[in-house]
Amino acid sequence: MAVGDIYPLRLAIRYSRRIWGGDRLPAFLAQPAVEDGDEPVGEGWLVYAGNEVLNGRFAGRTLQGVAESLGVRLVGTASAARYGSRVPLLAKFIDAADRLSVQVHPDDAYALLHEASSGHLGKSEAWYVLQAAPDAQVLWGFREDVTPDQVREAVADGSLPGLMNRVSVAPGDVIYNPAGTVHAIGAGILLFEIQQSSDLTYRLFDYLRRDRAGKQRELHLERALQVAVLHGGDDARRTPTPLGGGWRRLVGCEHFVMDAVTVEEVPRAGRTDPSSLQILVVTRGSATLHCAAGDEHLDQGSALVLPASLGRYKLDGRGEVLRCAVAPPDGPPRPRDTVPGTERR
Repeated sequence: MAVGDIYPLRLAIRYSRRIWGGDRLPAFLAQPAVEDGDEPVGEGWLVYAGNEVLNGRFAGRTLQGVAESLGVRLVGTASAARYGSRVPLLAKFIDAADRLSVQVHPDDAYALLHEASSGHLGKSEAWYVLQAAPDAQVLWGFREDVTPDQVREAVADGSLPGLMNRVSVAPGDVIYNPAGTVHAIGAGILLFEIQQSSDLTYRLFDYLRRDRAGKQRELHLERALQVAVLHGGDDARRTPTPLGGGWRRLVGCEHFVMDAVTVEEVPRAGRTDPSSLQILVVTRGSATLHCAAGDEHLDQGSALVLPASLGRYKLDGRGEVLRCAVAPPDGPPRPRDTVPGTERR
């Protein structure tokens, strides 16, 4: 049972209905979708500033409200230096039964100048593929250098996807989309996404798709062209690197890191870094977190937010756990991930 004001925070999931969504998320997360709407469920927002805390003394408050109360003790020093008390990351699952629009996200500098309502945050993101149809693909960047006029013409005649890299994906693949990358998730993919806490999206192309009201969704072509990287090349995939203690780094960039660990017969240890909060997500099986503040059990699809000042913890169970955090100014953190009492001296 969590006690005090520094403890693992469990949040209510927020579903988002999307025209391209599917029917897998409520079962995957073992939580029915209660939000109103006719469209299928496309996203499950696990960690977001507006999500409600379900446990401990902060139950009933939003995660952002807790961040404003605890400051650096929750968000961490690196996060506070960049974003103040704002919750810096958004973690979600995406179920793409149909292909998503071809889109792009701006960076922080563009958001600061042109998107004040966004809170001045751009959007870089990374995907961890969990399920994929045999022929599943994502679109990522352009095969060759293109000009704005070529993009405009390709949007007009429907050939834009043909200018892009088609990247086949399978479970376990990691794709990184820095701000400015033109991209799209293809049909038949279920994935986890970690991103900056921004929902700024500019659509370039949507396959002339119509919503249930018969209207085509809005495109933002000219804004997209102001931020899109139009150079050719395919650098979509990331290769995991070992960190020690069973953890492996899936993505490390200036905005966030994403690590993974398999919890099987041997307990896995971790610790929060004072520079950032951590987000733990179980993508397969189940795990139990043990720390000084108490124990929390996590089933598939469950998540916890660990305050930056929480300290050491241990994971046991049988499954896979992702860990996401804000990268400190001097590069991605390398926490000491050894079970207490087994450190090499």
